[in-house]
Amino acid sequence: MSAGIYNIIIEQHADFERTFQIKENNSAKDITDHTFTAQIRERAQSGTATDFTGAIADASDGKFKLSLTDTQTAGLKAGDYEYDCVMTDAGGKKTRVLQGIATVDAGITR
Repeated sequence: MSAGIYNIIIEQHADFERTFQIKENNSAKDITDHTFTAQIRERAQSGTATDFTGAIADASDGKFKLSLTDTQTAGLKAGDYEYDCVMTDAGGKKTRVLQGIATVDAGITR
């Protein structure tokens, strides 16, 4: 399975949460006992990263969510970043399932 490409917009000073669904052969993949880790970086090779919180939203329907707190988004400068998400199964096999550009939109209200 190759990583899906999905660009996101993150608003500074606001909580971010997005739900995604994993499918194989057009059917939802059961993701029970899987974990999800994801990071956002200015560039893929950047040493500094912000970690998303990854959580299963509906295991039997293949749905998981990625989130950032308002404190985390406040720490991101406005602009374009790169992100990806790795799924780890119960046996430890890692699969990159998602990647894209994360545009951080400048916030006014703090």
